[in-house]
Amino acid sequence: MSELLKQIISNSIVIALFTSAIAYFFHKRTERQNAVLKREFEQLSSKDNSHFEWRKNTVELLGQVYIHLNRLGLGFQNKYSKIPEYDPYYEDEIIFKSNQHIRNLLINNGHFLPPELLDEASKLIEHFDVWLTKYNQTRSIDKDTKTKQIYVGPDGFRFPENAERLFKEKYVEMFNDLHK
Repeated sequence: MSELLKQIISNSIVIALFTSAIAYFFHKRTERQNAVLKREFEQLSSKDNSHFEWRKNTVELLGQVYIHLNRLGLGFQNKYSKIPEYDPYYEDEIIFKSNQHIRNLLINNGHFLPPELLDEASKLIEHFDVWLTKYNQTRSIDKDTKTKQIYVGPDGFRFPENAERLFKEKYVEMFNDLHK
């Protein structure tokens, strides 16, 4: 019986060692697979979060541009195009500030613009650059208060209405997509 007991004990020890080695092997394999899955999940999550942040910032930028374009459009349509004489308050507070604000937004935040709006942004910036330059020349340097309005369309820099339309459409599209 002692021989049988010795054999049972030795076999039990061998089986325990073998089982421990197999368990250790599978445990390490599982840990490696979990680490790979965790890393892949974090990469996907990070990419998704980055994309979400970019879209959120883009919608914020486009929303500001949208509001200022509307402000300009309504201001021009309802008053600026109809004024009988130069109105410094209206021109300075509405037209100048919105032109300058949109231009600065686009220049400072161009990295948030969707690629399909980059050329349109350039057209808006060009128009506003020319308008602001003419404003500065007319009002600040020449001290001209006889010219009732500043237009750059006749100088070859008409307001890019297509750019305005595309910016507004993209804002609505991205806003709706972001808030689904």
